[in-house]
Amino acid sequence: YAVSSDGNVVATGSYDTTVMIWHAFRGRPSEKKMRTANFEISENDHIIMERPVHILCGHDDIITCLFVSTELDIVVSGSKDGTCIFHTLREGRYVRSIRHPSGFGLSKLVATRHGRVVLYSEIDLSLHMHSINGKHIASATSIGRLNCMELSCCGEFMACAGEHGQIVLRSMHSLDIVWKYPGAGKGITSLAMTREECFIAGTKDGSLLVFSVETALIRRGSMPQTSVKPSGAG
Repeated sequence: YAVSSDGNVVATGSYDTTVMIWHAFRGRPSEKKMRTANFEISENDHIIMERPVHILCGHDDIITCLFVSTELDIVVSGSKDGTCIFHTLREGRYVRSIRHPSGFGLSKLVATRHGRVVLYSEIDLSLHMHSINGKHIASATSIGRLNCMELSCCGEFMACAGEHGQIVLRSMHSLDIVWKYPGAGKGITSLAMTREECFIAGTKDGSLLVFSVETALIRRGSMPQTSVKPSGAG
């Protein structure tokens, strides 16, 4: 599933090859004490509407990855059939499709607010960047199988991590590698970016690693090696 940055739209993908778009809203003050059968809804909770506003079709296999943006009015879906399909969010209208060059299934995708989309296939470990208009921008091969891909807050860099135990920072202009974080020799299973421009990585053995991202130094190509700070096991 994917959630828009404002939290008002949720996109879900299914084994039946469809994508459903749901509206979400915050509980109103009058609902603060409203109870359902199992839980209480507060005014800060997001509630998903009972029925989807759109059911989007076009794929021939399982949906594997999604992106939704209210700002760009776009829903992007990737599938095991090797296609990435764009629909408008407001109307649910088909826009275009992008296919993996070799037809391999897509595993993950990320997209920026500037309209650049990166697709990843774990079959050939390839990364492909396209504009939101469908134009191919760049391609690269990942260093080992990836478990996670995350964008920096500024949207200029993409962090990739996986079985190789490193976090690799790539440019969202060219997919070139701009920095490698050594990790701790353990496979990375999860990755998150904080507002303070830090990457938090979870490893297979339950450790938590924190990396500082000095974007200004990266742009100048003069960033020193960043220390790795493991926390307690989860």
